[in-house]
Amino acid sequence: MPPLFLLRSARIGHAGSVVLALLATAGPALAAQDSLFGDKTELAIGAGAAWAPRYAGSGDARMLPVPVLSVQRGILFADTSRGLGLQYQFDSGLYLSQSIHYDLGRQERDSNWRPGSAKLLGMGRVPGSVTARTLLVQQIGSRLSLSAEAEFALRDTARRNRYRVGMEVQLLQTGSDTVSASLDAHGGDRRFNQAYFGVTAAQAGRTGLQAFTTGAGLYAGSVGMQWEHRFAPHWAGTLQVVGTHYLDNAARSPVVKQDNTVAATAALTYSY
Repeated sequence: MPPLFLLRSARIGHAGSVVLALLATAGPALAAQDSLFGDKTELAIGAGAAWAPRYAGSGDARMLPVPVLSVQRGILFADTSRGLGLQYQFDSGLYLSQSIHYDLGRQERDSNWRPGSAKLLGMGRVPGSVTARTLLVQQIGSRLSLSAEAEFALRDTARRNRYRVGMEVQLLQTGSDTVSASLDAHGGDRRFNQAYFGVTAAQAGRTGLQAFTTGAGLYAGSVGMQWEHRFAPHWAGTLQVVGTHYLDNAARSPVVKQDNTVAATAALTYSY
C-alpha cells in the first residue's frame, strides 16, 4: 500500500476527500517487483467521522460519516477515496498512479454527503463528473516526500481541471505511531476556479451576490497534521486535521464566506 503521504487529500472543500490518509493503514508500500499483479490481495475496511465545511469556503461545517474501503493487488487498486486505477512504486522512490474517480460537484442545498449549502440557492449546481487523476510522488530520504497531482473532469459539459503540488515531512515514527505534517498549494484552470468560486451575472441576479470572475491559478494553500496509531498488526486509528487558507482567485469571491477553514477526520481501520 502506498505510504501516508500518497493518500493525502488534494481537493479542498470536499468533505469526503479529507480522509485519503486513512487508507494508508492498509499495509506496506508497493515496491517494484517481478510480478506486476503481486502475489496477494490487500484489503482495508473501516469507518470514521469527518467535521468539514459544507463546501469550499463555506462558513458552516457539518459532521458526516466516512466509510473506508480499499482493495489492491500489485499495480491494481480500487478504493472509496482514489477510485479505480493503476499504481507503481519504482526502486528510486518514485510513485506513480493513474485512476478514474468522480468529482461530486456542488449542490445549491444542504446535503448529508455532497458539497453544497442552501445558502447557495440560485447559484445552480456545479455538475459532477467522472475524472482522470494522475499522481506523482518522490520520496527524498526517509522523512521527506514531494508530490504533484492533476485531476481532469471528463464530462463534456463540465470540463475543468485542478492541480496540487505539496510536500510532507515525517515528524515522528515509533513502533506504533507515525506523525507527519504536510504543506500543499492548490490551483485550477479558469473553468475550475470559475465553477467553484465565480459568480456570473445571471447568478448574481438570482442570488443578490456580487458578480465575480476569476482566472486560472492558485486558489488555496493548506497545512495538515496526520497521526496514525497502530493498536495491533491489523488495527489502526488515524486522526487528520487540515487548515486551508483561500487565496486571491477564491478569497475575494462572494461565495467564500471564510478565508480560513479547518477540517478534521478520525477513523478506525482493519487491514489484512
